[in-house]
Amino acid sequence: MAHNTIRQTAVTALAATTLLVGVTACSDTDAADPTVELTATGDPAFEGPDGPDTSNKTPDELAREQALAKVNDFYAVWARLDADPAVPIEQLDTVAGGPVLDGWRADLTLHRSQNVRSDGAITVVDAKITDAGIPVGDDGKAISGPAWVHVRACTDISGMTWTKSDGSPAYDVNRPQFVLAQLTVRNADWPDANGWRVTSDAAARYAPCDAP
Repeated sequence: MAHNTIRQTAVTALAATTLLVGVTACSDTDAADPTVELTATGDPAFEGPDGPDTSNKTPDELAREQALAKVNDFYAVWARLDADPAVPIEQLDTVAGGPVLDGWRADLTLHRSQNVRSDGAITVVDAKITDAGIPVGDDGKAISGPAWVHVRACTDISGMTWTKSDGSPAYDVNRPQFVLAQLTVRNADWPDANGWRVTSDAAARYAPCDAP
């Protein structure tokens, strides 16, 4: 089937919601709610979340929504893992891949070994999809192939803390309030909505951003 890959730059605002962001050591290299997780039954590509009808949305629009949802799911899973050492660390595999999975798994393992616990939340004050590559056919329908989405998020990290077993802070107390995340979300199983994984963060650790 003849096909092309949609690659376009867009500014898609995501409503400010409570999320976490990569502020541990792995965010130095490759490593921020809507809180609705997209699940798939029947046709996994186009069923979307419960709620408004998504039948009129294009594959590109659906992919962007799915990728943003996976970003939020990633941080929600990470928050549970970082706050509760009883939660199996393997849950991170369901939302992350590539360098992010390796780096954040290492951070979680270190935190648990040192009895470091997280508390609070980080707020996404602005998030945009800056680029995307979504495989579609000439008829506008989704076809199999690797898909990716780039997300730029500005987050307020002032509400998130890490504490050592002796009660002292386990983070840089002089960090900026607003921190940038430049995430790549990939789907090797497109158009399966469950294939999305956060795979990289191009922003330097504690790179500042401007709140809107």
